[in-house]
Amino acid sequence: MEKKRLKDVSQVVETQEGVKIEVKESVNLEGIKEIVDNCKTGKCDCMSQEVKAKVSFMDFRVENGKPVIEIKGDVKEEDIRQALEKSQKYLDVK
Repeated sequence: MEKKRLKDVSQVVETQEGVKIEVKESVNLEGIKEIVDNCKTGKCDCMSQEVKAKVSFMDFRVENGKPVIEIKGDVKEEDIRQALEKSQKYLDVK
């Protein structure tokens, strides 16, 4: 099984309420859930403290058969792209 970073298997899209990360490849959902849980509880250091302060909501769901991470708040696409660049967590790609 191949391993890739989230930034390599996803697309960041700005929404009216913030940003969503759409995963484009078939990956292990537990890995994405772990990334989101770590981020929500502050166990990651991908986002700067300034960006973390702008996030009001973060959750993971499956939309049209694909994983989506929804991030609400005063965050921009570039903020999340920078965070994904720093992320060292690898996902199992099927």
